[in-house]
Amino acid sequence: MNYKFPVINNIQDVLQHIEGRSEFIVAEREFGTIINYVVSKENTFDMTGPDDLGGAIRRECRGMIFYPNGNIMSRPVNKFFNIGERNETQPHNLDFSQPHMVYEKLDGSMLRPIMFNDSIHWGTKMGFSDVAKQASDFAAKNTIYQDFATYCMDHNITPIFEYVGPHNKVVLDYADENMILLAGRYTVSGEYVSNDKLMDLARTYSIPVVGHIEPFKSANNLIEYTRPLKKQEGFVVAFANGHRVKIKAEEYVRIHKTKDIIRFDRNIADIIVNEQIDDLMSFLDDADKTRVSIYNKKFDEGIENVLGRIEGLLDISKVLHGNVKKDIALYFVPNLIHKEDGGFIFKMIDGKELRPMIIEHIKKNVGNTAKYDALAKWMGL
Repeated sequence: MNYKFPVINNIQDVLQHIEGRSEFIVAEREFGTIINYVVSKENTFDMTGPDDLGGAIRRECRGMIFYPNGNIMSRPVNKFFNIGERNETQPHNLDFSQPHMVYEKLDGSMLRPIMFNDSIHWGTKMGFSDVAKQASDFAAKNTIYQDFATYCMDHNITPIFEYVGPHNKVVLDYADENMILLAGRYTVSGEYVSNDKLMDLARTYSIPVVGHIEPFKSANNLIEYTRPLKKQEGFVVAFANGHRVKIKAEEYVRIHKTKDIIRFDRNIADIIVNEQIDDLMSFLDDADKTRVSIYNKKFDEGIENVLGRIEGLLDISKVLHGNVKKDIALYFVPNLIHKEDGGFIFKMIDGKELRPMIIEHIKKNVGNTAKYDALAKWMGL
């Protein structure tokens, strides 16, 4: 919270500070080059002090775009952190006596203008995408965005928007499609456009601006106010020096984590076999409930499929080889489509119950993608 935003003129100002760091991607696009972080390691955004230029520049790598000649085109919001997430954002280290604004945190996708073929386009952190196409279609119907973006880029300002709407749902529902101005940054210096100037510009072009609430006396006051909120993500605190922190409501965090979890079938399988499905469903919206329910039904059918197959194989092995494990191992198991079925057959001969063994086998094999893929094939999912 105590450093000057670094001046960035050219891509070379950045490359030297991310060299050898796998957390960052340098992606060539038709309009130029994007630098973005793809994963955050323990020390990715650490700073040794206010003069740590490398740390400050790495915090800028959130979708910066450079023209083909290397000069900077676009500079979205820098990396900033939750209250309490790092030492610098612990409540006692945040001086709320300093002038600040408390903005609503919107739950959509970040958008900013991109200059390409002498015209304005819109892009997310990694450039053109499905969401960017939706936003571009929206902006095309509302020419104020084109005019506003042109003015900003002509004056070396990066305007930063949030695109929200029913077709771009993350957690919260937005009935209407909209592009809402979050902030503006002087592209080279990195300084944020003052709230007063931003509001004046937005009024001039009739651009909607993110809402704000009254300032707070302390970080703890803000935490107490925000944590219990329902159907709201939280807030961003913007201090007069440009630095920012964020705070999220507990309900939003819970739901967001849940939605992240169910993006992958193996996580749903893990929840099912650990008997946590009822707890999960209470946090889901109707669309996610439907998806999880469909998978749950398929998963149950997969277990029944394995049960029936292995029990049938046991009966056949008994007819062919009695209960002689050696003969089963030599003459029966090598011919199985799923060789792992043989282990269950031997254990059943020893008197062990099949269903608990299958559940335990699933629990051990949902921990990573490769094992889950093999498991899904075994279960016929």
